[in-house]
Amino acid sequence: MEDSRFETSELQASFMMATQLWSDSWSLCDVADRSRSIQIQHIAGIMYVALPEVEITQPDNLVVLEFAGDWSFSALSTSLPSDESPPMVNGAIRDLFVSAALHIQSQIIQGLAMEERKQVVITGHSTGGAVAALTALWLLSQPSKPSFRLLCITFGSPLLGNQSLSASIFRSRLAHNFCNVVSIHDLAPRRNDDLWPFGTFLLCSDNGGVCLDNAASVRRMFLILNSSGTPNIEERPRYEHYVSKLSHQFLISRSFHGGSLSDNSYRAGVALAVESLGFSSDHPSVVSAKECIEAATEITRAPIVRSSELAIELGNVLPSRLEIQWYKESCDASQMQLGYYDNFKVMSKREMKVNMSRAKLAKFWDGVLTMVEKNELPFDFHLGKKWVFASLFYQLLAEPLDIAYFYKYDYSRTKGHYMENGNRHKRYVVMDKWRKEREPQKDKHSRTRYASSTQDTCFWAKLEEAKECLDDMKSESIDEQRRSLLRKKIGAFESYADKLVTMKEVSVDVLARNSSYSVWLKSLREFKIKMDNMVVDDAMEI
Repeated sequence: MEDSRFETSELQASFMMATQLWSDSWSLCDVADRSRSIQIQHIAGIMYVALPEVEITQPDNLVVLEFAGDWSFSALSTSLPSDESPPMVNGAIRDLFVSAALHIQSQIIQGLAMEERKQVVITGHSTGGAVAALTALWLLSQPSKPSFRLLCITFGSPLLGNQSLSASIFRSRLAHNFCNVVSIHDLAPRRNDDLWPFGTFLLCSDNGGVCLDNAASVRRMFLILNSSGTPNIEERPRYEHYVSKLSHQFLISRSFHGGSLSDNSYRAGVALAVESLGFSSDHPSVVSAKECIEAATEITRAPIVRSSELAIELGNVLPSRLEIQWYKESCDASQMQLGYYDNFKVMSKREMKVNMSRAKLAKFWDGVLTMVEKNELPFDFHLGKKWVFASLFYQLLAEPLDIAYFYKYDYSRTKGHYMENGNRHKRYVVMDKWRKEREPQKDKHSRTRYASSTQDTCFWAKLEEAKECLDDMKSESIDEQRRSLLRKKIGAFESYADKLVTMKEVSVDVLARNSSYSVWLKSLREFKIKMDNMVVDDAMEI
């Protein structure tokens, strides 16, 4: 197994050092620190915002992050387990953030009006980096995500908050937006053992750099550096040195100074990574550093391996999806003209078999969502075209059956409709979110023929509500206020359904002669005629 692996932490660091991002960021940080003011610059289609370093004399007191109000980090609250302590941040850094955040946000919005590509880098050195990180986190944590791509790059920034903050950022899939450049000689980022890192850490020495993106691995490496007696050298000149030297060093091939390099690519990668941290082959901490890098590699590799395994498992449940698809096609062609949704409500022997396939698919996708929530898959897994479309095909076929099952066995006026009181399964809510993140809503054009599956997977649930509204309208015991509300609801659904049919966004089963929709539409027309006749009769009596 080891022969097939690669250790990429040193290679990733080399790539990052060779880009203009970190040198342009540092240059603007330097200007911000010297001028003691926020600096904004546009370089090659990217907007850079640099925050100045501010001296903080008060101790590292922690305050709880807010999840409501002007300074809320609402996206983090949705990922917080009930038994976990709340995310907390350095109180002094939070005060600096509050004084600057709205100004930074307005400057970004104004600056992006001139850019075709919406890309922003927020950066800062030392405490300026900590404020930059909290500002970036605030922008990313809003209910509506920013319209621009955002990256935060910090240099020698002290750690920002507690373990719960780090875990919340990881679960919210925001950690990849943060890159923290740290000199092995800089004590500021590793001074407080109670605080936890988040994002990717680029650890630099004169020999090169290593990237670690797992919080536990970064903490472990900080402990190794603290115990190894690494000298504390004035850090600002070191960062200037790394930017000027290392970015050029990694554009050319580098040599290994620790003796002969292993023929095994993985072991060679580990050796290069350890040397890049400034450890010689006979250093007392070299074994601990190797173990830390190897453990980080395993942690990074695990989600990728699990994603590959999941692709095979998706193939294993394909027969269940095909069985439901064949069932739908047979219902569409049936002379009963009931349609897919209403046929399933019959629950004969054939429907029982289809129901088993529905349960198998639900179990598979619930397992996928659990792995996504636990971050056992790559952070951008849900944006992959394969999985977005696989989940969509599943949802288009399965959710109408879930709705049919709900209204046959579970619905009551006390429990509420499918779309109410959390009756709709969480998996479909998450899948809707995946699709919107990958493909924002666009203007739709009419199809030339009806869709193979109704594009609004909740169409039948909305119909069931409209059916109940119409039944209530026919009752003579309701008051006029209630009648007016029901009339609005029925009219809204009628317009919505008519638009879907006109745009051919529905499947042919919706328009089947005996489908619930066709029956409801006929009943509605008859009710309207009856009501019109009653109005005429009343007028004649007058």
